[in-house]
Amino acid sequence: MEPLLDLDGVRRGMEAADRAVVAVEASGSVVGWGSLRSWTEDDGTRVYLSDGYVAPSDRRQGLGLRLLRESEAVAARLAVSSTGRGPVVLAGNASTVQRDRMALLERSGYRQVFTMVEMEHDGSPVPPRQLPDGVTVRAATVADARLLFALTARVWAGRPFFSLPTEEELRDWLSSSQLALFQVATSDDRVVGFVAASRSPARIEIEDVQVDPDLQRRGLATAMLTRTLSTLTQQGAGPIRLHTEGHDPAGAQSLYERLGFQVVREYHRYRKPLSR
Repeated sequence: MEPLLDLDGVRRGMEAADRAVVAVEASGSVVGWGSLRSWTEDDGTRVYLSDGYVAPSDRRQGLGLRLLRESEAVAARLAVSSTGRGPVVLAGNASTVQRDRMALLERSGYRQVFTMVEMEHDGSPVPPRQLPDGVTVRAATVADARLLFALTARVWAGRPFFSLPTEEELRDWLSSSQLALFQVATSDDRVVGFVAASRSPARIEIEDVQVDPDLQRRGLATAMLTRTLSTLTQQGAGPIRLHTEGHDPAGAQSLYERLGFQVVREYHRYRKPLSR
């Protein structure tokens, strides 16, 4: 079944968009919306991401295509004034329960380039695992932003489809995080990993997991995750969600599966070139 819209997520997406439009029927009711957001990835690729939604009762009437074409036209105009020299691409996302959107993107020439998966843990107890020798774990502080920036740059160096967040963006994230659920692992006064989690009445989520390349495959991610899961279950957690790359380049999905997570949904990332 198609999940209900995350209204907070829609609001944040519209606020961050380069352009957003709504489709309104004669009675004044909103029956759809479309948005366009852009960024430049670390390899120089300029991305224009179209997003949108059409109410189920108004689908299969061409409205989704009109909203997509509107976003593509805006992207083409913006790309003309872009100063970057890297490739420029149009992008769109669709989950496996959004069959209409998947078909729309594929008919419009988009091709799947990678997949994110949403995984869920049932919240049952998980025994904590031992940390590697020489590693300690503490709660994060806002002052860790610079250290997390350096770690993230190391972890994601050379990865495609990635834009390194700024130190200020990481500081803002820490400022709004539940720091008691944000673990930082250190070794010799150097941050070598972290696990960030959040909980609300509607959702419990592992937001991010990172381990320094020098300590990968040594059990650090497992130790930090089991500690986080133990904390959450002691607090009476329900299902716990996270997202990771479906092609599993660093073995993350395999690790999560060993800890009891199961895939509940896939999110396909589509792209096609944009000439300028």
